Amino acid sequence: MTDPVVFDPADYRNEIVLGGGDWAVELSARGVLQTGLWERTYVDQPDIVREISSAFLDAGAAVLVTNTDRVNDVALAKSLESGDIAPEDISAINRAASAAFRSAADGFSGPTPSVFGTIGPVEPLMTLNEIKESVLLAAYRTQSEALAAGGADAIVCRSFTELEALLVAVQGAKEGSGLPVVGSMTFDCGPEYTETTMGVTVPQACQALTKAGVSMVGCDRGEYPDGTVSIVTLFRASCDLPIWVEINAGQAELEEERSVYAETPKAYSERFKPIAEAGATMIIGGYGASVEHIVEMARVRERYLKKAKHRKSS
Repeated sequence: MTDPVVFDPADYRNEIVLGGGDWAVELSARGVLQTGLWERTYVDQPDIVREISSAFLDAGAAVLVTNTDRVNDVALAKSLESGDIAPEDISAINRAASAAFRSAADGFSGPTPSVFGTIGPVEPLMTLNEIKESVLLAAYRTQSEALAAGGADAIVCRSFTELEALLVAVQGAKEGSGLPVVGSMTFDCGPEYTETTMGVTVPQACQALTKAGVSMVGCDRGEYPDGTVSIVTLFRASCDLPIWVEINAGQAELEEERSVYAETPKAYSERFKPIAEAGATMIIGGYGASVEHIVEMARVRERYLKKAKHRKSS
């Protein structure tokens, strides 16, 4: 395994890059059933991981995201208690995920992409005293250490609605990995969907995350993607850090007890311009975003950047 790319989030202040999309969509397309702990795929079928990663890179992504959000000993506590998974398996899965993504990134023919390892929220809430801060911190520290060992360039703490837990995740990520950290929350409440379900506003999140020393701030996977522009606008007004944005392929629809995201690649790509102009610097495919969605988004990005360059030169 090669050493991780020297990654500087400041490089993205004035850039607009794309990331990969929804792994569930691509795994299903390849016949991989997501039953049980599907993250074992990283260990058991690394070739598929590299294949999907390469497909997203070929589509125009410059960032690969590991989707290891729940691979820590708090989120998987029940599986550990039942013996379905051993403690050592957790670090092994995180390392294997990063290593597979790193392999795909290093093998890409263009500029070397970045690999972002992900950690996410757990069910016990700190605000309700359902989990001790020290326990959560240890879990995130260990997970981030394993992601860094596999070759990640940065750690993304994403999909949080509880600010206290996010700040613990950021601390754990910084201590465990020594890598740049992204702090991202899910905003899908309030009049313009600019609050989390726990009532955290964008300015509150931005202020706390900036103080915590993150390298990027952002939003992700909200069920109301039309509110993303308002969220990004508030982030840009609240700080000058690069902004990470994950957008779903439309709003979820329930079909046979499954959430389905039916937005077409063409309609999905139309989100690029307003989000970019609001101030986003890194746009990642959320739920329902297939390789085809990223292909179309990359086309729109290319046209947008060409027009922007032409305007500057004229």
